[in-house]
Amino acid sequence: IIFRSADDLDSGKDPYVEKFEKADIKCQVIPVLNFEFINLNELKSKLSKSEQYSGIIFSSPRCVQALSMATDDISKWKNHRIFVIGEKTAKIVETELGLQTEGSFSGNAKVLADYVLKQNITKPILLPHGNLGRDVLSKTLTDGGFKVDQIIVYKTLADPNIESNIKEAFDKRSVRYILYFSPSAVDITFPIFTKLGINLNNIKWAAIGPTTENELLKHSVQVPIVAESPTPEHFAIALERCL
Repeated sequence: IIFRSADDLDSGKDPYVEKFEKADIKCQVIPVLNFEFINLNELKSKLSKSEQYSGIIFSSPRCVQALSMATDDISKWKNHRIFVIGEKTAKIVETELGLQTEGSFSGNAKVLADYVLKQNITKPILLPHGNLGRDVLSKTLTDGGFKVDQIIVYKTLADPNIESNIKEAFDKRSVRYILYFSPSAVDITFPIFTKLGINLNNIKWAAIGPTTENELLKHSVQVPIVAESPTPEHFAIALERCL
């Protein structure tokens, strides 16, 4: 089972499913998260004051979408530093906003924060994020002497059909692996496992990165599969090693 956010499934064939199927790994994708955008007027106001910032950090595609919804003119930011976590977010920023990015090699907040700390930055960095953000970015940068202007631009919600979809998946087949792409998905699904009385003893757990891995470890499970980088290729390699 692959737990993904609903917006990750809107653009046709899931790239992770495609990669797994090529490796002869059968899988089912269950939407687990939805998102509601908030504070867009406040974000628009901040974006209009680009001269006050050194740059922006985009930690997820949702943050990019929020910015797109908040303003039609991003030209003032073309000469700013645009930092991103992961290749997927970088691609969306570059194609939808036309901004050049850096830091896409980073697979998680800590790696990107360490990269940003090495840069010559004097003004605050704008950091749009979700309501369930883990504060790794902001804390690491603040502890390093950087000024960070945070704004919550979306709320994370459970998919309304998540419980029935989980029940159906376990009723119909023997589930051997469960793959997670976010800590929020872990938080939402484990209470459902308990409520439905699902036996998890024989499950092997997989995480897209260390932040999600740490959230799984809080539930006292072993996590033998962790992708070295948040890409379909790296996740497939990590999974194949445990088959």
